[in-house]
Amino acid sequence: MGVPINFRLNKEEISYIVDHSGADVLLVDPELEEDLSSIEVKHFFVLGESSDYLFSSTKTPAHWVADENATATINYTSGTTARPKGVEMTHRNLWLNAAIFGWQTGVTHREIYLHTLPMFHCNGWGMPYAITGMGGQHIVLRKIDGAEILERIQKHKVTLLCGAPAVIAAILDAATDWEGEVPGKGKMRIVVAGAPPPTKTIERVETELGWEFIQIYGLTETAPLVTMNRIRPEWDDKTAQERAVLLSSAGSPALGIDLTTSPDGELLVRGNHVLKSYWNQPEATDEALADDWFHTGDGATIGKDQYVTITDRKKDVIISGGENVSSIEVEDVLFSHPSVAEVAVIGVPDEKWGETVKALVVLDQSDATDEETLISYCRENLAHYKCPTSIDFVEELARTTTGKLQKFKLREPYWKDMNRQIN
Repeated sequence: MGVPINFRLNKEEISYIVDHSGADVLLVDPELEEDLSSIEVKHFFVLGESSDYLFSSTKTPAHWVADENATATINYTSGTTARPKGVEMTHRNLWLNAAIFGWQTGVTHREIYLHTLPMFHCNGWGMPYAITGMGGQHIVLRKIDGAEILERIQKHKVTLLCGAPAVIAAILDAATDWEGEVPGKGKMRIVVAGAPPPTKTIERVETELGWEFIQIYGLTETAPLVTMNRIRPEWDDKTAQERAVLLSSAGSPALGIDLTTSPDGELLVRGNHVLKSYWNQPEATDEALADDWFHTGDGATIGKDQYVTITDRKKDVIISGGENVSSIEVEDVLFSHPSVAEVAVIGVPDEKWGETVKALVVLDQSDATDEETLISYCRENLAHYKCPTSIDFVEELARTTTGKLQKFKLREPYWKDMNRQIN
């Protein structure tokens, strides 16, 4: 089994995943060797010379009886708990997700794919498997940079990439300074997920880049493909702005996916891509798969044309730049600071990242602190992308009569000018 890990996590977070998954081999990037070398694991390898022999051995691999329902990967995802949950993906999950995703995006043996999406994110959404399966070419980018992306597209004649809305923003910014025609015009497809980009951004992909915009919706628990939205032939005569509006929804169900909504508006999913279980967490598994549907935690509407619009997040999850952030995890860290009496963490709209993390803090009357101090405290204890970018100090937090935080009321002032409670 493989356990892809987000390299932006800190040592304690990575150590938890290694221990919880039971992994006995840890392969790390050379840049992370110093920070992670003290993690307790049976075998520790630095990618490069010390690990090359693992992939070039002429020894016969251990015998394995093929079983499509066996767990292939455990992908850890932030959610409604302070600790991430390990999503068990079977070989069947991954194979069918990759095949359907590749089929619906039109992947061929001539594909040249640029990796602007981290491969630890839902196994790169399954696209590495789809490209490899069809005999396409991989171009791996180490770090996201808009100008570098355009240069790689021009040099390698790239035809496809995937990424979060922040990747589009970086490319559009770089394109404004690009001399000559933008690379990939009329040939590039960009698949976006993580959060729906603004309609204007979708329009600019067509009008300024000349690329095809494709939007998908999914979760780590669905491998991830649930829905897809591409330009339909009957939209060809519409304006770019009209097409952008139509492309702003999550789209229609992928092949083999059934969707419905619960009485309270939560999107429910059935299909071949849905997780086997949460690793060693039977109660969380039973809750997520209640009544033989996967409960996404996202509020949604399904139109007459079966197109899905995501309207709200019912889970305490913030998606910033395509990364899942558990608000509960951030609250736990802030609450451990001696100056904090009460805290609530919410996502607020952000032009670059879609959403960004904001903390609402009630201070202990016997002590005082400031925004910079609390943010620095978080950065000492959490991966930096999880940390608040701003903190508001308040007198009290909205709660129910039983004392439960009313997150929808806390979010309201920051989202009042938005037509959806996600960005």
